[in-house]
Amino acid sequence: MAWLIIRGAGLDGYYQRQGTEQGALKEAFARQFDRDYLQSFVIDNKNGAEINLIIDGIRCASCIWLIERIMLQAPGVHAARVNFATHRLLLHFDPQQTDAVQLCQQLARLGYLPRPYSQDELRNSLDRERQSLLLRFGTAVFLSMQLMGFSIALYAGYFKGIDEQTRQLLQILAALVTTPVVFYSGFPFLRGAWYAIRNFSPNMDLLIAMGSLTAYTYSLFALASGREVYFDTSAMIITLILAGRLFETGARHRASAGLDRLLQLAPSLANRLTDGQWQQVDSRLLEPGDLIQVAPGDRFPIDGQVTEGTSEVNEAAVTGESVPTLRQKGDSVKAGTQNINGSLTIKVTAKATDSFISRIGRMVEQAQARKAPIQTLADRISAIFIPTVLLIALLTFIGWGMDQNALLHAITVLVVACPCALGLATPTAVMVASGRAAEEGVLFRGGDTLEAAARLDTLAFDKTGTLTEGRPKVVCILAKGSETELLQVAANLEAGSRHPFAHGIIEEAKRNQLTIRQMTDIQQIPGKGLIATQEGLIGGSTEFLREQGINFPLPDETEGISQVHFAHNHSYLGTINLQDDERPEAKTVLYQLKQAGYSCLLLSGDHLKCAQIIAEKLHMDRCLAPLTPAEKTTEIEQLRQQGHQVLMTGDGINDAPALAAANVSCSLVGSSDIAMEQAQLLLTRPNLQLLPWALKLARKNLAIIHQNLFWAFSYNLIAIPLAASGKLLPVYGAAAMALSSIGVLLNSLRLKRISPP
Repeated sequence: MAWLIIRGAGLDGYYQRQGTEQGALKEAFARQFDRDYLQSFVIDNKNGAEINLIIDGIRCASCIWLIERIMLQAPGVHAARVNFATHRLLLHFDPQQTDAVQLCQQLARLGYLPRPYSQDELRNSLDRERQSLLLRFGTAVFLSMQLMGFSIALYAGYFKGIDEQTRQLLQILAALVTTPVVFYSGFPFLRGAWYAIRNFSPNMDLLIAMGSLTAYTYSLFALASGREVYFDTSAMIITLILAGRLFETGARHRASAGLDRLLQLAPSLANRLTDGQWQQVDSRLLEPGDLIQVAPGDRFPIDGQVTEGTSEVNEAAVTGESVPTLRQKGDSVKAGTQNINGSLTIKVTAKATDSFISRIGRMVEQAQARKAPIQTLADRISAIFIPTVLLIALLTFIGWGMDQNALLHAITVLVVACPCALGLATPTAVMVASGRAAEEGVLFRGGDTLEAAARLDTLAFDKTGTLTEGRPKVVCILAKGSETELLQVAANLEAGSRHPFAHGIIEEAKRNQLTIRQMTDIQQIPGKGLIATQEGLIGGSTEFLREQGINFPLPDETEGISQVHFAHNHSYLGTINLQDDERPEAKTVLYQLKQAGYSCLLLSGDHLKCAQIIAEKLHMDRCLAPLTPAEKTTEIEQLRQQGHQVLMTGDGINDAPALAAANVSCSLVGSSDIAMEQAQLLLTRPNLQLLPWALKLARKNLAIIHQNLFWAFSYNLIAIPLAASGKLLPVYGAAAMALSSIGVLLNSLRLKRISPP
């Protein structure tokens, strides 16, 4: 039985403690409060500083409540958030008032061991926790099996008769094997209970310790006075709860596996050219400008540029596209992608910590640390849960007459109550969902984004670069003079812009072998156009040029064609027509979204006829154009005032205000930096097909959270009255408590089985 539990928890590889790990643990203890070491993990930002810590010793939701409450009372701390699923604490603080050392010391005084957060430290901490649990659980199982033999003999003697000397011997042997179970296997609970009493903050450990110690202490008294003993109750409480903790630890490891797989795509070692020799070094030591060699079959450890060699590269990890891409001298490569058939020399363009994979990993970690609003209910209840249970246990003991049976019923109340299920209900679901999303190239910025995305009913889209491919091509040049001169002027003006129309014009100029001269005095008006003051040049929409006092006959609007007009010194030069095809997947995506019940509208800065063509092709509900950035924002705000939950998807600088105004903002990789920074939902692969899947995942995540909370509340509302009424024995109560947390974790893990888009 014990082996099946160990295998089920994925712990069969941890029977032996390794001396090297013990040495590493001691070293971590020695340096945990070293100022310079801790300072290297502090991140400065505009609001002060922040540090992420792994916290050992967290047992239940009450621990979370205590840590957050006490740390928020510390001088200089602005925010404290603990993720129950990962045991990670995020602290925002003022470095002028406190520092990382003082904060860690405060946590240590509470009875929790803090360590600076890193993926390696998280894995090591989890390994240490599992090893410790395994040893304590193995000891408890072995001794409890012996105890059961003595207990069966005592129960048989109770019904069929047993001489006093034999009965006393069996009780003494039962006491001997129970003592290590309570004080060794149950030591983490006893230690946690002591800190709970010292901090005047009751927690789960206090309930378990009180239940087990009460049964143990009473049994010692009964042994001395010749009464019936309950050593088996005391030992089985510890054993069953340790079994639950083993399963819980294994489930938490599987829940975070999605992020682990993402970060492990980039290898930890690289072959760097040093003094003319290729040397294997840690990827984290690579600096921009270093040269590394990547052999066929290896993955790229960093973002870089090919300087020598030609090969096909599998970019599925980044783009989702399984067809290999040819990469040769001058081409860029991304960390985590795989070199297939040729040796490449790569020039490092960014540190390992700044690579595409690392940035996405950090965003996922931050997302898992942000709480969903629905979690606040569980947090409030956790603050009063343990005191309430202690009161119910006391009333049960008094109500049953304060005798031997009353004591057993009170113990059952203590061990059956489970705040852990409440604490795990939301963060485990968020962790699994965000990790699963990251595997498919979808990034939710936090649990709050996941919850908001699940409640959406209206989806607004920008046109260019979002529903279209974002690669407009010049199809016609209508010039008052020379077409070549107009194209040259337009290319010079647009050279500094990142707008898709600018790229289309520049590509046309290059195709005509024109020399492009970038101007330095460009003023960009989002959603309207560009002005080069010194050159006297203006380019943009019809409305923009007329706002500048330039009147000209409006060229015929051809279906699906976008127009950019140009003028020099208030003299109209002509128009360049561009065409941008819709994304191949756009029609399917919009169909899926409408089938799912969403209302879809197009908000475009392009002229009305061009926008309407796209909207009709994609069967969208509404089309509004031409809109300035301010008008897009106003439209979003009006929808929200009408009670709609709105998602805005855009890719340009001009979309940033509308993105900020929406309930949820969405961008695709390759969008402008501002749009990507603003986005709460980021599609890290250039495929709009990810959006319907992301929204489906968000709805499923919210449903799982509701199920978890329903189970957690229902369990406690049913189990505690049953225990108080004498319908449960302590052993069954302990088993039920362990199973309640496991049930929440297993339900959350169902999110991993959602099929890919």
